[in-house]
Amino acid sequence: MAAKPGLVGRDRETTQLANALTAAADGDGHLVVATGGLGAGKTALLTTARDLAAQKGFTVLAARGSYLERELPFGLVSRLFVCVRPGEEVQHLPRIAAALGQSDSLAEPGPVTLPELHFLHRALARMAAERPVAIVVDDAQWADQPSLQWLSTLPHRIEHLPVFALAGIGTGEGCTGPQTLEELLAASTSEIRLDELSFDGVRALVEQELGERVNNEFIALCRAEAGGNPLLLLHLVRAYAGHVEGLTAPALLPTVNVRLRRLAPHAPDALHALAVLGGEVTLARVAELIGTEPCELAGTIASLHRMGLLSADGALVHPLVRNTLRDELTITERQDLHAAAARLLTETGASAEAVAEHLVETRPLGEEWATGVLVAAAGRARARNRVVDAVRYLRRAMDEPESDELLAQLGEVESYVDVPAAVDHLGEADPAHPALQGLLALLGEEPEFEPDLIGDPDVVPATPAEFDPYLRALAFLRQRGELAAAYARADRALTIARRWQHRPCIAAALTARSGCLRDLGRLAGAESDASEALAVLESCGAARTSTAIFAALTELSLALLDMGEVDVAAQVFDVVPAEVPDLFGAPALLAARGRVRIAAERRKDGVRDLLDCGERLRARGRDTTSWRLPLGGDHLVAEELLARSTGAVLPLAAVLREQGVLRGVEGIALLEESVELLAPTGAVLERARSHFALGRALHLAGRVKPARAELRVAVDLADDCGVEDLADQIRQELAAGPAGLTESERRVAALAAQGKMNREIAAALFVQLRTVEIHLTKVYRKLGIDGRDQLAPALRLAS
Repeated sequence: MAAKPGLVGRDRETTQLANALTAAADGDGHLVVATGGLGAGKTALLTTARDLAAQKGFTVLAARGSYLERELPFGLVSRLFVCVRPGEEVQHLPRIAAALGQSDSLAEPGPVTLPELHFLHRALARMAAERPVAIVVDDAQWADQPSLQWLSTLPHRIEHLPVFALAGIGTGEGCTGPQTLEELLAASTSEIRLDELSFDGVRALVEQELGERVNNEFIALCRAEAGGNPLLLLHLVRAYAGHVEGLTAPALLPTVNVRLRRLAPHAPDALHALAVLGGEVTLARVAELIGTEPCELAGTIASLHRMGLLSADGALVHPLVRNTLRDELTITERQDLHAAAARLLTETGASAEAVAEHLVETRPLGEEWATGVLVAAAGRARARNRVVDAVRYLRRAMDEPESDELLAQLGEVESYVDVPAAVDHLGEADPAHPALQGLLALLGEEPEFEPDLIGDPDVVPATPAEFDPYLRALAFLRQRGELAAAYARADRALTIARRWQHRPCIAAALTARSGCLRDLGRLAGAESDASEALAVLESCGAARTSTAIFAALTELSLALLDMGEVDVAAQVFDVVPAEVPDLFGAPALLAARGRVRIAAERRKDGVRDLLDCGERLRARGRDTTSWRLPLGGDHLVAEELLARSTGAVLPLAAVLREQGVLRGVEGIALLEESVELLAPTGAVLERARSHFALGRALHLAGRVKPARAELRVAVDLADDCGVEDLADQIRQELAAGPAGLTESERRVAALAAQGKMNREIAAALFVQLRTVEIHLTKVYRKLGIDGRDQLAPALRLAS
């Protein structure tokens, strides 16, 4: 049979009930108790038990404890035995007669008598003599005292009868007879505890409700919000509208609130207070907030814990319940709760941050102590590098009177995470503030002269003001070819910036590290860092037309270009205006866009960008390397002179490679110098390109053996970088050699690589032995190897 809502994931429990029913049908009576907190699926399990009993031919007596009839003697019994017609034998049992409708008088309260119990047991035995009987009682905790006493005596009366009894008990809820309920639990044959559903159980319930398959991530989100509680999961899924986090389920409120009111008059207020205030508020403080005694509240909290709503430390277990209860309160009610908690916490000596968390949720209080607490909390948060919290506290402090002097302090903290707000507040508080120019640059308003202060790469920056000079020092390390040292320092800078939570510094360090990774041939990492830098800059409000954004776009496009993703690299510049603003980062951006456009077969546009780059550099009275490379001609001479004069190793190696390729065989010396320059740098991709160029030139010169050696180094380096296009080109060169292998040479070489002797090859190909020897000699020469033992790996490289 299909599982009912709330019952999925309960196969073990259902099997246990089925076994008990089978035993009862054979005369081995059982009383099973099923316990669970709010929404655990107890009612669904009992409904399934009723269905199973009916299928097995049992007479089913089912009823539910009623909170409103808990004072009515034998009220539950009357609902169970509604179909029983006892006749005259109950005339001497007025309460039983009244309960079964045989008398118009009301049942009077009082202790249960033995005749009353005897009658009920005899009636049950008579029914069981005809057919097996199943008694299913839900919410037994709300049963009236006489009925509960009868239930607790059942186990000893039915152990040899075909009777199955199942009582469902809601844990943590009040009871008309706690001691009698304990007797029932103690006398039961077995207890089924309905704990939270497993991961697979949650999946089954969610997919049953949605009617479709879902992924593990969605199930994990559902469990995070509602745990494995079937009722909460059903409400969560039914409230789902594209997102799970932060969901509320108003339809859950009637169920929760009615249980809370039954528990204690103050229970709804207590749970609402805990939903708003969180677990850091102690029992005594909550009691004071809601106006009740701590001893009374302690019992309520314990009951809510047993119901599965609260954890052991008093916090709401499920975010769905917390969000729903918070949402039920009006904004004013929530703010009043937070304000009361803030005052109470202050009076009892709580930390400034604990109080501030409540103050940020309140209206302005107009009280001097609130400003002091918020400022103190901001200072402590900033000392712990919790900048976002410090901003929250200071912004809230600005809502209180006499807070104008906090404007500059707020702007300084905002400069870590919100550049536009920082500019507004610092500009108003102190137009000459030293951080203002750097912040304006992030908004595209750069000063007239480019900063040129260079720090010491071996001195870690202690403040954000020292960050840019430090990164400029790393650029010089890259220029000199000290790539590993530059990367290590960029990585350290990123760690420092993350510790500060200074987003502009984080983005700058990511951009610098992206360039180092690209130099080292670690292109995937370079792309990832540049993309993250752009996301971080966007998160702190940097303008798209700013040097910081331009720098990250430059590194991202060049990494993609080196990876062979030309079209994607071209799309990077879609966010850049057609007329690039004249910012400090514009020349580098133009140089990168020029290279990408040329690679995308838009040479005219690319050359225009490169020439524009040169003009802007000259206008600034400075020059840089690399932008001339794609232009060729006399530009290469100027590039070489500049690279040699500045000690720029990678640009010099690149221009030497370009010149060597253009000169062909006569350029071998230049290519060898390029390879030599790159050898100690760790620039894997540049080394692959230079070794490749040298190998081709040596092939053209007929120097096959050294050519093959260079090409093998090149293909290994290209594979290390993951640049498949370059690796394929190198393999094609290895396969071709100076003239390429003929078809006959390939057949002979393939058989020889398999280990066949010359005579065997001649017989297989129907040629003379001398022909095989001549072919192999040519193959060895073309592949640059010395003999047969090197043939197999050489052919694999060439394939």
